[in-house]
Amino acid sequence: MNPSLRTFGFIAIVLLMTTNLFAETNPTRWSSCFQTNCISFDLPSKWFLTERRSNGITTKFDHFKTLPLKEESGREIIPALVILFKESENKMPLHPILFHAESRRFSMITNIRKNFTLQKIPNSENVYKFLGMFGSFKDKEDTVVQHYITATEDQFGFTILITCYESVYPQIEKDIAQFLDSLSWSTRLMPWKWQLLEEQISKAKELELSALDRLKTKKSEEITMALEELSDSCELGSASACEMFTLFMNLGR
Repeated sequence: MNPSLRTFGFIAIVLLMTTNLFAETNPTRWSSCFQTNCISFDLPSKWFLTERRSNGITTKFDHFKTLPLKEESGREIIPALVILFKESENKMPLHPILFHAESRRFSMITNIRKNFTLQKIPNSENVYKFLGMFGSFKDKEDTVVQHYITATEDQFGFTILITCYESVYPQIEKDIAQFLDSLSWSTRLMPWKWQLLEEQISKAKELELSALDRLKTKKSEEITMALEELSDSCELGSASACEMFTLFMNLGR
């Protein structure tokens, strides 16, 4: 599924020459989908996707970060925001509270500062989609703060971790508030449907090749569609599409 180095290099050069087009196709509103589920949220432009990968079947992983933030001492710190989609291991529906408790193994919080909920479910009393926790832990002499958020939908669970040294947290506090206020879950309107794994792999290849052809045109509308195709191909399990999508979204930084 990997394009030749010559083709890849050509496309990279083309996209470096058209960086302004990416500013138009990389809005602060992000959406990350896996199978039937999507999570949407806002992040300021100083946050960017540094890694996206998916096995196309049971898991998907997104990693966002900022450029280094400086402490008063001059030391540089890089906050991180991670989103993990994971299917139930026993293929049974997940209980939101139990999933929240069991997924605590991904969090390093030892001092809970507050608990919170997000996205109230319509026509319900005190039922929310996301369960959240904000706390801290020690890393040698430093205090690290972390948001730990989970949600469930049928057989899928979503875990979100936002991690930052407390010394620079005031620099991104508004960013995190914007993320939390905008965070929402939705059902995919047209989910993928496959009878065989081979069909899924074939579709991933088809989308990746189509994206490569679109990128060569250097047209903004074609680049926009190419990015969508690379994202879909990545979700379906193409490692090379994941790498290209991440690279192209960050050209010009």
